Amino acid sequence: MWFWLLASRCAADIALARNWRQEHCVGETRLKDTIVTVATDATNQLPIVAVLNSTSSNAAKAGDISFVVITRHVRRLQHVVHRFLPQIAVTVCGGFSELLMQRPALSKLMSLRNSTRVKRKELLSPFNFAAFYLPYVLHDSPRARVLYLDTDTVVKGDVGDLDDLDMRGAPAAAVEDCTQKIFKYINFEMLRKYDQRAPEKQAWKRWGLADTLSNETCVFNRGVVLFDCARWRELRLTETIEDLVDAFVESRARLWRGGISQPPFLLTLAGRYLKLDLEWNVRGLGRMDLGRREWLQLAEYARHRYGSEPNVFERHMAPSGPFRQTFNPFLCPIAAFAKILHFNGEFKPWTLSSAAIDSWRFLGLNVSHAREIVGTCEIRACPTSVNVSTGRRLRSACESWHHFTTSETTTLPRWDQQHYSPDMLPWTTKPESVTDYYASGCIARPPLCTCSSVLSDDCVTICASHWHQFVNPTVMLDAAARGDPAWLASSLRVLHGRRHAPRRLLLKNSI
Repeated sequence: MWFWLLASRCAADIALARNWRQEHCVGETRLKDTIVTVATDATNQLPIVAVLNSTSSNAAKAGDISFVVITRHVRRLQHVVHRFLPQIAVTVCGGFSELLMQRPALSKLMSLRNSTRVKRKELLSPFNFAAFYLPYVLHDSPRARVLYLDTDTVVKGDVGDLDDLDMRGAPAAAVEDCTQKIFKYINFEMLRKYDQRAPEKQAWKRWGLADTLSNETCVFNRGVVLFDCARWRELRLTETIEDLVDAFVESRARLWRGGISQPPFLLTLAGRYLKLDLEWNVRGLGRMDLGRREWLQLAEYARHRYGSEPNVFERHMAPSGPFRQTFNPFLCPIAAFAKILHFNGEFKPWTLSSAAIDSWRFLGLNVSHAREIVGTCEIRACPTSVNVSTGRRLRSACESWHHFTTSETTTLPRWDQQHYSPDMLPWTTKPESVTDYYASGCIARPPLCTCSSVLSDDCVTICASHWHQFVNPTVMLDAAARGDPAWLASSLRVLHGRRHAPRRLLLKNSI
């Protein structure tokens, strides 16, 4: 019975290689109390540049922060940092996946690579579990705190503010997300079935998991997590996560509904984490659309916190054709006040050029029937905007732009997308899904964000512009930064041509 796994915990602390940093990291040997960390196995280094540059640029005391990047591509990232971010002291580490594979639970998880229980095999990557082990390998003092950031984030605030945050004994802090409930990730019906069979049911309460057995428990987004390293180790939460991973593997059942690393993290921290203000993880950027309920929640927060009126922004949005409860483009009404922007949608800002961003008012997206963005296009009509609460039609911002910036012969027509197709003919066969609607023409728009503290009608811009502030066009063209395989071949030729290559560059699995 898999519940025995929850009760049979090791008496010893997690045994990770104590000399891992000395053997696999290049950079600072002594870490400061505030540590900003990203971990990724992607070859594209552009997102990392944005995270590092934005964090450093907005920190009042950047010298008091240690920056650590855990990657498979140490040499590539070293080149990029040395060339484009020489002002930032970055510790670059490799060999982390090999380190984590020494953990029995993660080693067992690899047995599912050929299993139908895991459809997306990339979710089995050890890098998806890296954050859970950071409190063990990235601390040099009892006060150490690690701020883990996904690579699709941009920091707009001073992360030094988190150094003095009273965490009230919590092992971690994150932003709550009540637009999703935990039942989306956990199969509670199956958990309860095992509960009834297992006399050791109290194990859930013993390890603090009983509070999560509710379909109404809100989740949190793990793209921005602040760890109190000492408290995390004291509560041995990594071991709890490993026990749950063991349970998932041994049960031979689909205990998790969404993801592999996310469900045990949510279960372990439910009721145990400090809730950060929403501004510390303004998520959803990069999504093509959002639902009516979610928009009303965001708009109410913006109204209550900043005094903004939803109608100011609803002129920039429109119902997604006949799907009146879904709106495109995604618009973030609080991006102007964000301390961390999170581009966790399908549209990543590095896929756009600066030139495209400058002409964003005319920019549309070509979308496939698989909801993949396959390019950009020029919009040909302005969809009709509405007041989301009442459904009353509004004069769209698109109409206003093109009325004042184009000639009468080139002004874009107003399009009643709820009743007419992109060809301006009545829908004879309505799209079966929102994605099919986007794929029917140049309809989908890149996501929009508020752009300054003055919440006016024209203070809206494409979200990607926030990201491009910290990644200049020269970096975008660099082969190493883009993850171009040709750079690796070229760098190896240069390296082999040297008589004495520095040993520290020749780390195992670090290219």
